[in-house]
Amino acid sequence: MWFVQMTGRRYRAPMTTPSTLTLHFVRHGETPGNAERRFQTPDVPLSEAGRAQAIAVAATLLETTHAQAILASDYARTMETAAAISEKLALPITEEPALRERNFGYARGQLYSDIGEETIALWRPPHFRIDQGESWADVHDRVARFLDALRAAPPAQELILVTHGGCMSVALDYLAGESIDTFVLTPLENCAVRTVILEATPATP
Repeated sequence: MWFVQMTGRRYRAPMTTPSTLTLHFVRHGETPGNAERRFQTPDVPLSEAGRAQAIAVAATLLETTHAQAILASDYARTMETAAAISEKLALPITEEPALRERNFGYARGQLYSDIGEETIALWRPPHFRIDQGESWADVHDRVARFLDALRAAPPAQELILVTHGGCMSVALDYLAGESIDTFVLTPLENCAVRTVILEATPATP
């Protein structure tokens, strides 16, 4: 069994012990697509504002964590954010496809306004799969498999996970024990940090 403690972005993580796994989830910095309210493709880079956010969050993580490695979605915006953190903290980066954002299928590259609010509302139920894309339940399944494997054999006891707003929201709900059936997307600002401490506890006989 695992005990889960979640914190906000200004939390100073305690020294990790062999019985704990500390995960610092970080959303990527702003992109031009974020500013335009556009469904993004994997190759979209950070904007100038996003690069400044990445540098700022790297400084915060240097002061507030004892992280030993970085795992990042392999999309351009997350890798660029991870690179800024890596440079500041002198940590290696491992690409992790499980941390990708929900695939919005045929909507990729299009403005929210072009798709329309009525259509976007249809995509919010967790089991609705977008044409050529994913449902939130699909994201949940890959994130759950990844986190379960990570807890079973972590590469280090304190990690930074650079990901996307939707994927991060799904991961935090999963670690809090919430069902995907009741999932509602939680808005997260660019370069938001959420820390989760997983603590091993004795199994119930």
